[in-house]
Amino acid sequence: MEKVQVEKFTPGVRATHWLHSALIIGFIITGYGIYTGNYIFGDHAQNLTLHMIMAFVILMDSLAHIYFMTGDRRYMWISWDDIRDIIKITKNFIGISKEYPEYGTYDVKAKKFHGKYHPVIKLKYWGDLWFLGFAAISGFGMYYSSVFDIVNSFLSLAGLGINLIWLRWIHILVFLYFFCILAIHVYLALIPVNRELLISMIYGKEDVEVHK
Repeated sequence: MEKVQVEKFTPGVRATHWLHSALIIGFIITGYGIYTGNYIFGDHAQNLTLHMIMAFVILMDSLAHIYFMTGDRRYMWISWDDIRDIIKITKNFIGISKEYPEYGTYDVKAKKFHGKYHPVIKLKYWGDLWFLGFAAISGFGMYYSSVFDIVNSFLSLAGLGINLIWLRWIHILVFLYFFCILAIHVYLALIPVNRELLISMIYGKEDVEVHK
């Protein structure tokens, strides 16, 4: 099995990825405290303040991550081939098929990756962006309630009024999404078959199989 060492993740991608990870953990901790009143540290005001500061930071981090990923945008779009590969991966995972799609290999002649990112990771990537959007709208709507009331008054004229309770439930769903995604992501990153990929997210380079 021929392998070649290549840079898989640039410093910008790695830095924004790890900052994103730390912020998500911070959101889960402070969000749980704000919702339940059981604070791991500090009080309600401190947790809410930190929560809001992190909200602005993660929005900036997301913009930076998109900027650093611009060179990889052709790899991040979800294609019909990816959908078919996800079906194959699902069949392999539940044990009804031994077929597994090729991804993450490197074409030495073309000097580019063949399927740089796992199809499921692409789904997670876009899911994270959408749910960050939901988190921002619902979170800022609850925090800046006076602004929300003004916006909502105009929406109500068009029959599109939003109950503040809806925002809270949306925010709870966002919390559950990121909690589950983080747990699954950490588990998959730590299993032996993905150990090299985890190391490449730290150091940037990975020994990948050569695409045939």
